Amino acid sequence: MAPDVSGRVTKLAVRDNQRVHRDEVLYVIDQEPYRYARDQTLAQLHNLQAQLAIETTQVESQVSHAGASRSGVPGAQARLDLAQRTLARLTPLERNGFVTVEQLDQARTEVATAKAALDEAQQAAMGARQAVRSIAPLEAAVAGAHSALSLAERNLRVTVVRAPCDGIVTALDVSAGEYAVAGRPLFTIVNTEEWWAVGNFRETQLAGTQTGQNAEVYLVGMTGRHVHGIVDSLNAGVLPDEGTTADGLPRVPRSLNWVRIAQRFPVRVKLIDPPPDLVRIGETVSVVIDR
Repeated sequence: MAPDVSGRVTKLAVRDNQRVHRDEVLYVIDQEPYRYARDQTLAQLHNLQAQLAIETTQVESQVSHAGASRSGVPGAQARLDLAQRTLARLTPLERNGFVTVEQLDQARTEVATAKAALDEAQQAAMGARQAVRSIAPLEAAVAGAHSALSLAERNLRVTVVRAPCDGIVTALDVSAGEYAVAGRPLFTIVNTEEWWAVGNFRETQLAGTQTGQNAEVYLVGMTGRHVHGIVDSLNAGVLPDEGTTADGLPRVPRSLNWVRIAQRFPVRVKLIDPPPDLVRIGETVSVVIDR
């Protein structure tokens, strides 16, 4: 059982060869630095969220201002169109003396003024549009802070190491106060929820062997006692003595062995309700399959 985070073991709740139950607390890594890291990440998230709220309000104001500036462009365009039409009507009348030169000059001035007003309105609208800032960077920062907070909360949570199954603690070589490194096992839990036996059968004995067949597993150390089981799977292959490669070349032995021994293949048998006092990892057994 290896911790997911490094730290000093502040609590060791088990001893060697003790039986434990699923989700039972096994040991606790010092939570203080991970609690501080969680609180710091949470504060950073709140700060970014506050900045995002302020920036959103400012952007909304900028968008409103840009909309108001843009609404002035159609009016300026309409005034220019009117001034140009008026000038176009007065120009032919000047040759016949129906309008004075002063009236024509005034119309030309109106056109020039309307053009200037339109240019000013368009520039104002463009400037207001360009002034609208994007809140996308802050939104990305808030999303990143959420992920960092989730990681910090996860690191704090896994400081409490629990049993993944019912089992027996073995090979315990640590005590409270020692420093544990993430990924380095402190002890092993033998899973007692499911037990398996592996029988190595000669290839000449595999004919007719199928998953689901009944099997009896006899324990060498317990004369006359056996455990019922079900064939779970047949191994797909084993490493051959010949035909392997080394440094990119096939390995072929120089000597010849005229006596050929049948290869053996593992057959996995699931034990059904084995007595707890009978089964151990590495125990020698004999497997008999009911074909």
